[in-house]
Amino acid sequence: MFWILIIGLVVIALAFIIAEVLFVPGGILGILGGLLLIYAIYLPYSEGYAIEAHINTFLIFSILTIALFTIIKQKSWRRVELKNSIDSSVKEDYRETINIGDTGITISRLTPLGTIRIGNKTLEGKSDTGFLDPKTEIEIISTDRNEIIVKPLIK
Repeated sequence: MFWILIIGLVVIALAFIIAEVLFVPGGILGILGGLLLIYAIYLPYSEGYAIEAHINTFLIFSILTIALFTIIKQKSWRRVELKNSIDSSVKEDYRETINIGDTGITISRLTPLGTIRIGNKTLEGKSDTGFLDPKTEIEIISTDRNEIIVKPLIK
């Protein structure tokens, strides 16, 4: 009955460690699994089973070593790894709808980047002349890729 308890502790500890690695990152299950393994090694020694405790310790470390080499050598992680990649872009190209010379207003402070409104579009703009305060009238002087460069409108 005692050895069934030890085997149960080892199985539960390994299940906790596997769950930590695959499903619930954060450390709690891994630490708990490690503590259970240490207790499964300690318990036979504390009960006076010296030879059996040495065999138990050897078996536990053998299982852990074999599991580690199996995972590393056979590339077992390929079954659970994420294979998708993100190929989308957040920024839109506004060069077709925004023209040089269009006027607008700054919504936020441009330091030198900030939010501007051209017509009914809210965009990100870059000041060519330094810092611009909110509600400053601006004019587009160039568009480069997804960057709109503006200057204050002089009246």
